[in-house]
Amino acid sequence: MKRGELRALLEEHGLSPRQMFGQNFLIDPALLAAIPGDAEVQPGDRVLEVGPGAGSLTRELLDAGTLVLAVEIDAGLVKLLRERFADELAEGRLQLLHSDVLGPDESFHPEVEDWWQAGPPPRVVANLPYAISGPFLARLAGRPLRSACLLLQKEVAEKAAQRADRGPLPIRLAQHFDARLGRRVPAQVFWPRPKIDSAFLHLTPRPVAPDPATDAALRRMLRAGFAQRRKRVLGLLSKEWPEAAVALQGLGVAESARAEEVDPATWRAAAEDLARHEDCV
Repeated sequence: MKRGELRALLEEHGLSPRQMFGQNFLIDPALLAAIPGDAEVQPGDRVLEVGPGAGSLTRELLDAGTLVLAVEIDAGLVKLLRERFADELAEGRLQLLHSDVLGPDESFHPEVEDWWQAGPPPRVVANLPYAISGPFLARLAGRPLRSACLLLQKEVAEKAAQRADRGPLPIRLAQHFDARLGRRVPAQVFWPRPKIDSAFLHLTPRPVAPDPATDAALRRMLRAGFAQRRKRVLGLLSKEWPEAAVALQGLGVAESARAEEVDPATWRAAAEDLARHEDCV
C-alpha cells in the first residue's frame, strides 16, 4: 500500500500514525510483496505478526496461504483490521489480538503463549516497533520456532547477526539461532519516515540448542555478568552467584576480564557445567 492509499485509509477511520506506539508503516508495495518469499513461508504455516498496523503485510501473508495471528496494541487499528479482514477472520485464517505482545519476565501475552503451544512451531514475520525489539528477541530464545524474519533498526539487526558482538542478547541468540542479515531497508520507504535505516534479521534454529536448564543458567549468568560492564566479571559473579564465577575461572577466564571479553563458547560451557548441578541453577 502506497503512502497516499494508506493515509486515505487511516483518515477514513479517523486515525493517524501514533508516535507513542512507534508506528512507522511500510509504504513500498514491492518490498511488502517480497517479504513472504524472503521469510520462506509456505501455505498452511502458522505465522505470528506483531504490529500489523493497517494490514499491508498481513494481506501479503494471507495471500501466501498462511494462518496468521496478528497482535496489535492500537485500538483504532484493531477496529480497522476487523473491518478490512472480516472474511479472513470469519474463515479462521486470521486471528487478531488487541494487546501488547510482551508479557511479564520473558513471556509473551498469555493468549500468544497459548497459541504458540496449540500447534506446530510457528514462523514470526514482523515489522517490529523499535522500542520492543530487544525484549522481543530475548523472548524468542528457547522457543520452538521454524524461523523468524524481523524488520528491525539497522544497528540492532547488525549486532544480532554478528557473532563478534559480545553483548548479552547476541550471546544468547547465538546459542539458539543461526542469524543472518537480510535486506537493508532505507528510511524513505516508511511513513512517517524514521531517522534511521532498518534491516531484516533472519533467525533459523540451530540443530542443537541449549536444554532448558542450560539456558536458564546462561540467562542468569549474563544478567549478573553484564550488570556493570566496566567491572570485572568474576568479581560481579562472586557476589551474585559464586558457583558461576568458579565455573568461568575453571574455563580460563582471567581475573581482570570484563563480561564482553568472554567468548560465547565459554559462556555456554560454563552454563552447561552449572546446569549439571541443579542446586546451582
